[in-house]
Amino acid sequence: MKSFSLPILVVSPLLIAVNARPNIRATLDIQDGQTGKLMVFPPQQTDTGTKRMLIIRSLHLGPTTCADHAVPAMNTLANHGYISRNGITNFAEIIRGTGEAFNIDPVMASGMAAQNLLTRGNPFVDKISIGGVSPFVPPLPGKIDGPETQGLAKHGRVEGDGSMTRSDVHIGDNRDFNQTLWDMDLEQLAMFGDDGPDGPGTVFNLQTLIELKRHNYESDQILDPEFAIPIRRLNGAYAAPALILRRVLVFANGTTKQATKRIISSFFMNQTFPENWFRAAAPVLPGSPIAAEIAAGLPQWFPGHNDENGVFVADPQPPAPFNISSGCANYWDTLVNAVPGSLAHVTGIFKQNVDLLNGILFNASGCSEPLAPAGPTNV
Repeated sequence: MKSFSLPILVVSPLLIAVNARPNIRATLDIQDGQTGKLMVFPPQQTDTGTKRMLIIRSLHLGPTTCADHAVPAMNTLANHGYISRNGITNFAEIIRGTGEAFNIDPVMASGMAAQNLLTRGNPFVDKISIGGVSPFVPPLPGKIDGPETQGLAKHGRVEGDGSMTRSDVHIGDNRDFNQTLWDMDLEQLAMFGDDGPDGPGTVFNLQTLIELKRHNYESDQILDPEFAIPIRRLNGAYAAPALILRRVLVFANGTTKQATKRIISSFFMNQTFPENWFRAAAPVLPGSPIAAEIAAGLPQWFPGHNDENGVFVADPQPPAPFNISSGCANYWDTLVNAVPGSLAHVTGIFKQNVDLLNGILFNASGCSEPLAPAGPTNV
């Protein structure tokens, strides 16, 4: 791989706070007709044991808000009312909802919320659509990232190629569930899965996820002339299926520790809690090795893209010191290529929220230096 360097705008770590910020007092901040909302962490949940989820809140299907293979979890939260049923949510609600429904630890949940809000939300008013453009999420003040706030379904920053259940944007519908792709995924399950209560080859295991992702990449790389999996996308594409397995226990049943065909189909196809499904019995923490194990099983796939001849080629490596680890490279790629650079110049509550979200990503990255947002705008 070729290396390269970029002029990097570095921000002082002293500007980055990653707690509930009890010493910061919100004042009225109106920018471009919008009223800023200071982000804070919700109270830590005290009930962190297992729960049978369907009896907690009833199902009420809202508008379709599908976006990517990680978003069935968010759609499930909306459909059951753990976040707003219209798919418009915020920082604290994401942390609280994922904690209550999936028992996801606040540190892990805040990382997901931070990336989503910085790349496809409106951090000033603390709103994001888990689908597409919504009248309930205004453009950033001054339209500094274009005339609309796009939402998670928009291709390019978070949503990307190589999905388990959505087509690449350049060759199909990247928002809605694709039954053909899912049937192909289930073929991998039948060949490599473990036996379970629903029959042979019906329980997801590590080899199933490796072969499933291998098929996703090989197929999309051939069919999509603009196929691309930058660092942030590759890491996300491995982290999302890792949520299936028993060692993570986001989608797996918290009592049986199994992720069966029936359970995962309920989440992925219907975006609903499966019948008699229990959340994990203990908080789900960040740092699972499963994503790295999936990556290790697919050494031929690395951050890269199709060139003009349809040949998959490597992307340039991140510059030092952001090339020390996958996590640090992911942080660099996100801040330099996915978070709009206009967020580096905001003020007031807007700046406080951006600093909080950036600090969360930095603290999780393993990097020695934080970065200011430097990505393209209106994309």
